[in-house]
Amino acid sequence: MAPDFVGIGTQKCATAWLYAVLSEHPEISMAQSDSGNKNLFFFDHFFDRGYEWYKKYYQDHSKKVFGEFSTSYIYNKSAPERIFNYRPDIKLIVSLRHPVERAYSNHKHEIMRGRVTGENIYFENALSNNPMYLNQSLYFTHLSEWLKYFPREQLLVLLVDDIKKSPEKVIEELYTFVGVDPDFMPTVLSGKVHETKLVKKNIIIRTLRKTSLFFMDYGFNWFLKLIKKTGIKKLILKHNTLSKEDAFPKMKESTRKKLLKFFKEENEKLSQLLDINLNQWNL
Repeated sequence: MAPDFVGIGTQKCATAWLYAVLSEHPEISMAQSDSGNKNLFFFDHFFDRGYEWYKKYYQDHSKKVFGEFSTSYIYNKSAPERIFNYRPDIKLIVSLRHPVERAYSNHKHEIMRGRVTGENIYFENALSNNPMYLNQSLYFTHLSEWLKYFPREQLLVLLVDDIKKSPEKVIEELYTFVGVDPDFMPTVLSGKVHETKLVKKNIIIRTLRKTSLFFMDYGFNWFLKLIKKTGIKKLILKHNTLSKEDAFPKMKESTRKKLLKFFKEENEKLSQLLDINLNQWNL
């Protein structure tokens, strides 16, 4: 079996919620890694494992539609051509958010993962050391590469603002696009799927991440899945996080104004490329 659609991004743009919405539909089979992660990363990180490895994640023949969501695809220079060569008629889904807000949310996520410490927990300090914050919000730059291979009608663009305002409408649009019953309403409609939290001890997060990568590299994904089922990782993370939003240093208003100016031309090009009104991103 081959996927009928692929979610290509974007990180920190409600993709966990979208994945949950798609997973709940009785006609959809969503792939997930052996460790339980929604991201397969096949067309970027694990492409050398081959198509047979990829196909094993699409074995539920009772479903009507198959798909996956890997939020790093949008940034990968090889992914558009690889996916096109695999299935040129595949449907693509991308979720976009106000670029400044996405960059700041990305920063909070890096703090939560223990990758940003010391003075760099302040957004202004971290910007120069983490160019991905801004790069990943350059939506026109990335999507224009995808549209060199795929026609616009094969790309569904969802805005986080619309998800917040009218989630039911977005769900209906999403289900219609992938070709399943649009009247089904998932239970995840009522709330957030992920909450960003601040870690107490970064070394714990780094150790968990390095351990997971070690087992993945040596083919012990089954062991990671077993550990996840025991709830040990969840228990460790629960006692190593702070959930209060004010635990993160606020972005300065001067920084926001500077970034709005930085993204202005990019947003205008994106608006023309996608034929979508993005005036709200200038505020």
